[in-house]
Amino acid sequence: MLKRLTLTATLTGILAAAWAAPVVLRPDRREIPGADEPTAYLCYAHPGATGVVVAGSWDDWNHRHPMAWSNGLWILDVRPLHLPFGRHEFKFIIDGEWEPGENRILYANMRGLLERPPAILVQALVQDSHTIDLVLKHPLPPATIRKLALRVLPDRRVKEWHPLSPPESGFVEGYVMGGNVVTFTLSEKTYGLDLAPTSTVAVAGTFNGWRTAAPGWRLHDPDDDGIWTLTVPRAALPYPAPGRYVQFKFVLDGRRWLPPPPHAPNAQYDGKGNINLTIDPRRRGSNVIRLVTEDPLEISTNYVVAIEGLRARPIYRMTTPGRALDRFVSHKPLGVSLHRDQQATTYRLFSPRATQVWLCIYTSAWFRSRDNPATPIAPAERYPMWKDPADGVWEISLLGLDTGKYYSFNIAGPRGDAESFDPRTPVGDPYALAAAHAHNNTIVLDPHLTNRWFGGWNDADFRRPAPQDLVIYEMHLRDMTIHSSSRVPPLLRGKYAGLLATRGKGTGLDHLKWLGVNTIELLPVAEFSNRETDYDWGYAPVYYFAPEASYALRPLQGSQYYEFKNLINELHREGFAVILDVVFNHVGSPNIFYFIDKKYFFRLTPDFRFLNFSGCGNDLRTEAPMMRRLIIDNVLYWFREFHVDGFRFDLAELVDMQTMLAVRDAARSVDPGIILISEPWSFRGDQRHQLTGTGWSAWNGDFRHVARKFVLGEENRARLKQ
Repeated sequence: MLKRLTLTATLTGILAAAWAAPVVLRPDRREIPGADEPTAYLCYAHPGATGVVVAGSWDDWNHRHPMAWSNGLWILDVRPLHLPFGRHEFKFIIDGEWEPGENRILYANMRGLLERPPAILVQALVQDSHTIDLVLKHPLPPATIRKLALRVLPDRRVKEWHPLSPPESGFVEGYVMGGNVVTFTLSEKTYGLDLAPTSTVAVAGTFNGWRTAAPGWRLHDPDDDGIWTLTVPRAALPYPAPGRYVQFKFVLDGRRWLPPPPHAPNAQYDGKGNINLTIDPRRRGSNVIRLVTEDPLEISTNYVVAIEGLRARPIYRMTTPGRALDRFVSHKPLGVSLHRDQQATTYRLFSPRATQVWLCIYTSAWFRSRDNPATPIAPAERYPMWKDPADGVWEISLLGLDTGKYYSFNIAGPRGDAESFDPRTPVGDPYALAAAHAHNNTIVLDPHLTNRWFGGWNDADFRRPAPQDLVIYEMHLRDMTIHSSSRVPPLLRGKYAGLLATRGKGTGLDHLKWLGVNTIELLPVAEFSNRETDYDWGYAPVYYFAPEASYALRPLQGSQYYEFKNLINELHREGFAVILDVVFNHVGSPNIFYFIDKKYFFRLTPDFRFLNFSGCGNDLRTEAPMMRRLIIDNVLYWFREFHVDGFRFDLAELVDMQTMLAVRDAARSVDPGIILISEPWSFRGDQRHQLTGTGWSAWNGDFRHVARKFVLGEENRARLKQ
């Protein structure tokens, strides 16, 4: 008791001396500590808690740091943690239970204290081996830029810095664009306003349905300088139809729409009685300072840029990869290659920012024990791989053909703001042909083998129906036969073989023929987020090249690869074309791309949170060259190796248009008649107009909704004809 009283008195004295009004976090309050002044203390209020500890990303979530109780608060002195500079994620563990919701965020300054960085510096993007672009929330006068002092740590000599383009205020236009972000800017002076700190300022436009309370579209003025800003990735703004611009307006307190300032050069009449501001994608760079270094910048290192002259204290910002990352492009075969002539096996993985990659060979399908709790299983063999610095591909060749072996990778990479590399985590091969279920190892297969599951192709006589003659039946493969009414033997129900077992039983395929169906569209069959007995529709892909293991008879032997080939072969012989539903807008769990490089494969906010216009937790960066290559490779793979007839792209609005057209060109160069269907929307927007005349078909959501209402008696025939 004496120790507790002494500790309480000590902490109370420290807090009183440290700051007058500390940021106190609560279950429903998720602010960033150190907003006004640096502080050594993390404070948390939780009524009824008897013990609170903190865990965070600064030590890979390995340790639990107990908080001390003082004057009604739980308090942690962060100085003994020796926090590295930058952004960290953390959570409170209350009475042994992790708090729900997203991870919380804190920032450590160069002294290891909690300090939220000033809002003026949004990003520091490494654009090439000697260039860093500093993206500001608004442009600075040239005289101010000339007075700055810039350094790059550690030990990169600075050659020069200058504005990327002539200065523009952005205040009249309502936005500035630099790097890979757009910053919406409302200046109280420009609009003749004097807003209270409690005011609500939001931006509404074509990108969020003109909703005044759309989540994620509020502006803030943390510096209290009368300039309200919101910075979003350019990817958050949907691509408008040709000849149109993204339009927007600012809204106060959810109800007062602000007209554009007089003489705004980007004000545009919308033909409906409204004048809105527009975004011109060609106008960019006025809020960017370009820094050029004498010494080269390594892609696998995160640097710190120090700026003196903007604030009373120096501003520090950790770099993150910009265009420099997209210069790595490889045409090498990825995944596993079996070299029969040399009796060798080559493994390749694309991860240009990784600092080391190891190949792990296992004797079993699992990399964790089957116990509860599970414990890691050590690989039987572990080899360091070699990196080609020109294209970012790691590889190793081993003597012997490794057919049937289980494998994964360990990937180490740079540490820093929101990095996701973890050399302890087994990461499956994104190009694997089979996986021992999504949460286990990937499997080396010989794609040219024939065996008891697949005896070879004999569907050469099949002719795909003409596009205007397609009668498509959308099918979940498991659901079609899992019930006893399917008359399928119990061991085959819900399996690839089970669908074929419906022939001659009046169910399944017989029923589809009776309906007049000539094309089956399978819900996603690429390996998705589920364990051995879990149920899922398949819209959370993990391994794009691996047929789903839970539908197979011998999944740990990789039979799914051969069974799915046999299924397509037999469906063609029965007269059915096959379309695959594919999901390239997001991925499921385990998120292998997160551990390969989160910053390469995903669209992120400036503070490195996932964009989530899919509604599924993350959005893939399909415009990244090697993600685009994976999508094209995957489409050609299913077509060539499995003879499928077409694809339906799920939430295709999130797949950038350049990739959509590249997929079309690659697919049609192999088969001009291949079926390409887009689900042309997402929570971000709609791409139907852009797809017109491109050769892509598109789901008609308007017809679907009206037809459904007509069947339910809620719409008349005239409305359906429209």
